[in-house]
Amino acid sequence: MEDDIRITDRKDVSVKGAVLIEGFPSIGMVSSIVANYLIKTLNMEYIGSVRSKNFQPLSVISGGVPMPPVRIYAGQPVEKKDCICERLVVVTSEFAPPAELMQPLAERLLEWSKDKGIKTIISIEGIISESKEHEQHSTYAIASSPAARKLLENRNIKPMQNGIITGISGVLLHEAEAKGQDVICLLSDANPQIPDARAAARLIELLDGFLPKIKLDPQPLIKEAERLEGLLKQSLAHAGAMNVPVGKEQQVMYG
Repeated sequence: MEDDIRITDRKDVSVKGAVLIEGFPSIGMVSSIVANYLIKTLNMEYIGSVRSKNFQPLSVISGGVPMPPVRIYAGQPVEKKDCICERLVVVTSEFAPPAELMQPLAERLLEWSKDKGIKTIISIEGIISESKEHEQHSTYAIASSPAARKLLENRNIKPMQNGIITGISGVLLHEAEAKGQDVICLLSDANPQIPDARAAARLIELLDGFLPKIKLDPQPLIKEAERLEGLLKQSLAHAGAMNVPVGKEQQVMYG
């Protein structure tokens, strides 16, 4: 399966010195929400894709254009002064790859990033929250290397000391540690039952601190969170009136 994964360029765009944001699906769809927010807000350009015959057999239609399930976008170049990158790149998908592809996919992304001159990868993750109060939700970070950990200094982020990070993010971290590459994983408590735009907003605030030349406003995501929470309350009220338990088929979908 590993040899089947290939990264293809749609446009010849230099991404040397960029920061790559990894946005594969996670708890509360936090990663996908953040990735799509960045793509839309920064008007990022579709520059390539990751392809495999073992990915989901589908096309994602955007603006009338059919696209593969795993896509790569690039933003406009920015002045690097006081910023950790010269450009932002996002790799995203709305669908989690099969478990057996996680390892080779992460390895291929690290290899591609190194070949392209991308120094830092920031992986976005949601983790299951046990609190129902917005004020009690937290953000965390873990880095693969001393250089990446240096970037976390003097930031109001709890370092993750113990735990398990699964999926692409988990593989990126341990493979990058072994290879001496810089990967940072930013995590937020998230509601696993609905697309958690509020958790995504917390991570956008963290990213804004890393990227002072790229202004990121979390308010649209907070408004979206309020909209989704309203829909959920309506669903719960409707289910209660009908005396029907809320199951997966009644969950609010992000869109």
